[in-house]
Amino acid sequence: MDGPVPRSGRIIGLDVARGLALIGMLFAHTVPETDAETVFDGRSSILFAVIAGVSIGLMTGGRKGVAPDGRGRAARVVALRGLVLIIFGIALTAFDTPIAIILDTYGFLFLLAIPLLYVPRWVIAAVAAAAAVLGPVVVTAIGDAIDGATGRTAVVLDSVWLYFPERWLDGTYPAPVWVAYIAIGLLIARSGIRRPAVQFALVVVGGLAALAGYAVAAVLGPPVLAHDDSTAEVIASGGATVAVIGVLVWLSESTPERVRRVSARILWPISSAGSMPLTVYSAQIVVLWLYIENVPHQGLLGWQNLPLFFALAIPTLVVTGLWRLRFEQGPLEWLVSRVTTQRPWRTNPPRAPEVTPTR
Repeated sequence: MDGPVPRSGRIIGLDVARGLALIGMLFAHTVPETDAETVFDGRSSILFAVIAGVSIGLMTGGRKGVAPDGRGRAARVVALRGLVLIIFGIALTAFDTPIAIILDTYGFLFLLAIPLLYVPRWVIAAVAAAAAVLGPVVVTAIGDAIDGATGRTAVVLDSVWLYFPERWLDGTYPAPVWVAYIAIGLLIARSGIRRPAVQFALVVVGGLAALAGYAVAAVLGPPVLAHDDSTAEVIASGGATVAVIGVLVWLSESTPERVRRVSARILWPISSAGSMPLTVYSAQIVVLWLYIENVPHQGLLGWQNLPLFFALAIPTLVVTGLWRLRFEQGPLEWLVSRVTTQRPWRTNPPRAPEVTPTR
């Protein structure tokens, strides 16, 4: 009988899910809008946001939560990571690409999530539900107030200090709605994501929520659209991402050793990319900026095209896979770790991309 496979600090299923989100966002960025893109557009960034919530939960105690004597350190680490993400988001926005940069919004959501680190699970669930139901109403009200008072264009152009707060509240990823995804991820971490029962619940509850959300929206109202930030999108797309996380974590944590070993080998490139999301995302934005600025693109091969997707996706998987064989962290992840937790540079011993069983 297969014995257990040792578990490191990382949950490989989360890395795989994060890698899929990165590749999905790259597809949405580089391929013209078609029916195929709708599979990735919106949902990939939602998956990324939910996993960000899970990561916050895991780094602050997981299922046990934050110990009373560790609350200050937990708040400091999350706040510092949020501020670093805001800085990176602002820097990438300065490249002025056609892509809606998401990092600064994630950083702002990290700051908003700090009070949730210390509350019971039912409070986190209540916040997620409130954001799903009331968030779209709040975003609409904020947008109307901005447009009615001074005009959106005037606000954005006249004051650099208002540009980011305005877009965090009423942009592509409005915080009043998107805090629901962070709260959902935090709730998953606080429930004990390594437990098979929790993984099963994620698949069932997430799958049923997705089916119900898409079905009800199709029957009673307009269909769920990417980035419409409606209650239906939170329930449907959010539920789908929860189910995906449940399946991938179950595959990496709760299946027999042989299945875990084979899946670890097969999914190694994607999990490697997902283990260094800040590095991969930032590099993709910079490369896209260089491409748009310097490579002629007209007609059928406009700056968005399928060959461009493969030209970026394949090297991303190859380079991160090779990097992961030697180093535990990506370069920007190492930098963030040093800034927020003062951890040293960590390397992996040369090894094959597989999980080794215990004796």
